Amino acid sequence: MEMRLLESGTERAAFEHGLTQARATRGSGFTEKRRSRLGRVHLAFADLYGIFDECSGNPGRMLAGFAMHSLDLFSQSYPKPDLTRLPPEEVFEVGELWALNLGAGAAARHGCYLMLGRLGATTLLIYPIVKPWDLTGAYPDYRAADTPIEWPFAETLEGQKIYVQAMVLDGEHLKRRTLSAAAAGFEADTQNRRVRFENPLAAALLERRMNRLERAARSRERYAEAGGHEAMISAK
Repeated sequence: MEMRLLESGTERAAFEHGLTQARATRGSGFTEKRRSRLGRVHLAFADLYGIFDECSGNPGRMLAGFAMHSLDLFSQSYPKPDLTRLPPEEVFEVGELWALNLGAGAAARHGCYLMLGRLGATTLLIYPIVKPWDLTGAYPDYRAADTPIEWPFAETLEGQKIYVQAMVLDGEHLKRRTLSAAAAGFEADTQNRRVRFENPLAAALLERRMNRLERAARSRERYAEAGGHEAMISAK
């Protein structure tokens, strides 16, 4: 897989097209409000990254993407949470994440952690939707910051309100993610405009399976400690 920094007008337009299509057709669907300019600000001034499969039959097709900016470039999308105590050049907001399929989505997240590590990020801020659909479960190790926010910039395709939950990843949790992404191996040019890495989907699926097994093992241990085995025998 290859992650590219999108710099030309054509590339950035392709990113916007993919983002719009993914929002409208993936999951339950939402769109930016007619008067909102937040998305335009991100598309115009944030760093946009696209994911491509250079080994496929169509290596020029963008499969996924995300927008990223540090808070010394421009401010976070919403005043909450208050991160003013932190060095703004080390705090990154990531948004506009979209993907055409599961593998491309895993590659986008993997590439994002790679880039955060290379840019020296110490704090990651995101605003996933929490209502009417709860997407926060896709971000383990992130912590919720403040209460859900009625998002003034977007609405469902039916015109319903959208609420988001500000979430932060920092400290050892962020360090583990960035180091893990780098340890999987990658190649990058000196200016981080192109980064190549293996498709991380297989590793992500294995990690999920191992996490499920670990949770199941811990549940069995807790059950045994609570005397569940003896209770079952006595009930027979």
